[in-house]
Amino acid sequence: MKKLILGILALCVISCGAVEQPPADEILQMVQQKLPSDPIKLTGSLKVRTRNGYTKSNLPVTMELNWGAAPATAFYQIDDQSLTISWQGDKPYYTFSKAGNSPTSEILGTGLTWADLSFSMLWWPNSKLVGEEKKINRDAYVIDVPIPDSENIMRLWVEKYMGMVLEVQTLNPKEKMLRRMKIKSIKKMDGMWVAKDLELLDTKSGNKATLQISDLEWQGTESTENTE
Repeated sequence: MKKLILGILALCVISCGAVEQPPADEILQMVQQKLPSDPIKLTGSLKVRTRNGYTKSNLPVTMELNWGAAPATAFYQIDDQSLTISWQGDKPYYTFSKAGNSPTSEILGTGLTWADLSFSMLWWPNSKLVGEEKKINRDAYVIDVPIPDSENIMRLWVEKYMGMVLEVQTLNPKEKMLRRMKIKSIKKMDGMWVAKDLELLDTKSGNKATLQISDLEWQGTESTENTE
């Protein structure tokens, strides 16, 4: 009887100490809520290098983000192509400068898609929490998000406390990695962590695209901060 009581107590300690994981959609909502509500403008460049190190392209990038507006809006431009997103409720609507583009369209042969650039996968349905891992020495949730109208998925590593997406991998149905986008460096500016350098690897071509943010400007304020 004594052994039985001790066993029950031990089971209680284990179960009571376990922390229940939140659903994947709640984690993605947390990431959305961490986005700055004040309008912000980011400028930088997107550089693409081939497998042998040759610089294939170096394109200007502008992002004007106003997630706190009604409705929330986001504008992304790379060279002469752009995407504008507006939200009605929690649903995003996409307007492209080039007819026929979609969130999963590749941008100007860089290997980067509009979904990568805008993190559109945060609003895609049917996400699933598949575990927890360390990324760049930070605790992260691992979430699979099905790509609309595709058999592939996007696997996200979301930092547990900052709510920042640290890495995104595009996987085929056999979970073979097709592309990987990861944060190379982050910087805290005006109390907000910003991904300063993003690197995208296209496993098929071997090309590497690096998105580097050089300037951050809070719109409607006098605060401008350079990330160099």
